[in-house]
Amino acid sequence: MRSQDRDESYMLVELPRREILVDFTKGSSADPNNWDFNKKAYNVLIALLAVLNSGVSSALPSNAVPAIMADFRQHDDGQRVLPTAVFLIGYVVGPLVCSPLSETIGRKPVLTWTFTVFVLATLACAFAPNWPSLLVFRAVCGTMGAAPQTVVGGVYADMFSDLRSRGRVMAFYMSVASFGPILGPIISGCSVQYGWRWTFRIDLILAGLSWIGLMFMSETFAPVILKQEAARLRRESGCNSYVTRQALQHGSSRHSITQIITRPITMLLFEPIILSTALYISLAYSLVFFCFQAYPIIFQGIYNFDVQTTSLTYIPIGIGAASAGVISVYYDTLYEKAKKKGTAWTNSPELHRLPLSCISGPCLTISLFWLGWTATRSIHWIVPVLSGLLFGLGYQMIFISLLTYVTDAYQIYSASALAASVILRSILGALFPLAADPLYSALGVGWATSVLGFVSLGCIPIPFALLYAGPWIRKRSPFWQRKYTGQTFPVRCLALVGERWPPRP
Repeated sequence: MRSQDRDESYMLVELPRREILVDFTKGSSADPNNWDFNKKAYNVLIALLAVLNSGVSSALPSNAVPAIMADFRQHDDGQRVLPTAVFLIGYVVGPLVCSPLSETIGRKPVLTWTFTVFVLATLACAFAPNWPSLLVFRAVCGTMGAAPQTVVGGVYADMFSDLRSRGRVMAFYMSVASFGPILGPIISGCSVQYGWRWTFRIDLILAGLSWIGLMFMSETFAPVILKQEAARLRRESGCNSYVTRQALQHGSSRHSITQIITRPITMLLFEPIILSTALYISLAYSLVFFCFQAYPIIFQGIYNFDVQTTSLTYIPIGIGAASAGVISVYYDTLYEKAKKKGTAWTNSPELHRLPLSCISGPCLTISLFWLGWTATRSIHWIVPVLSGLLFGLGYQMIFISLLTYVTDAYQIYSASALAASVILRSILGALFPLAADPLYSALGVGWATSVLGFVSLGCIPIPFALLYAGPWIRKRSPFWQRKYTGQTFPVRCLALVGERWPPRP
């Protein structure tokens, strides 16, 4: 049943060859950018919960692995990282389909269906009968859990065209995305004393609540909303002339499908902005998972901490990460004040997003050297633990700054851009922890951690280079140009939706 409000949300535009373009009217309430505050807030909150669950699950078994291996009679220490590594391998596979698919069939179908499988796979982990089945279920969790990590950035880009509003919700998104992996080991460390299966049961409860909320989420991708309206008009009128701008711009379906599947990889390989930011974000992300292997080596080996106490040493990292969100919002406020005064530097999108990553890079590097050279028996344990404050602040601000910059630059292709980043960082996140034991055994705590510090030092110039060359690169990017250009048509506005077409004789 159609209401007058719905009719006034769409307009029909006559094109050559008697095609009818379906588009939003100016200020249309059906356009996600024009939704009321309550509707936007609900979608933002539910999407955040989905991202949090995905992040928590990624590192969830970290402190429960010894108990799991003992229960399944696994004695090869090299397999300790597998429950996390196979999850992150799933993070590589999932974005190749989920993120570009969300730019074709919509955000909601991708999120709801993948999260349904994610919940079921988490349930399967809690009742896994043996070690191989647990690894298979973890891989499924990772593949399905990749969807919120990449699609939600596109959801926010759909609803917030204003850079200030988008920047703030993206700051919350980045904070939750990176805080989840920190919360996971804390949950497993505190619950493993009641049995390792309780680790997954707790995660299942959290995921189940988020799943219920996702069922009531609204579709946010404007081209899909228009596509649904055009389909309704074709069905009700019996006329196949109704089309959308997206349908006119796409070629054959075969070409479209090929483009959908390969878009994240194409952007990663041929977009310098995507490649450089993905490298830096991947390093920061993989260092978090490296710490999940390094902290037990450091604090159990040097300070004789038990599993529960070791899990609490991650809290400063979480506090530092949360502080990064506050700093980002404060910087955004200063930017808006300068913009209102007409200050020249506010005209640069690079200066809007990248300065924070210029500051956070050195913070990340300093924290690694701090941890490596203060973790000795002669120095109180609180000193190396507090390095987590600077570490959390550094890697979180790198996330917020660079991913928000990418989202602003690529807008409707932001899901694929974020997917490219997720693919690369998941590969490194799966590989880095494998090096922890050999590296610390060969070099000791100080030099092993310093090696990572020198690697992070090499990435510090990336945001500075983008500040200088970013405008030049963006102007030559086909994806960046495509968000501004579209086909133009000799058109005549026909009417608001509700008028029959073709007209009656």
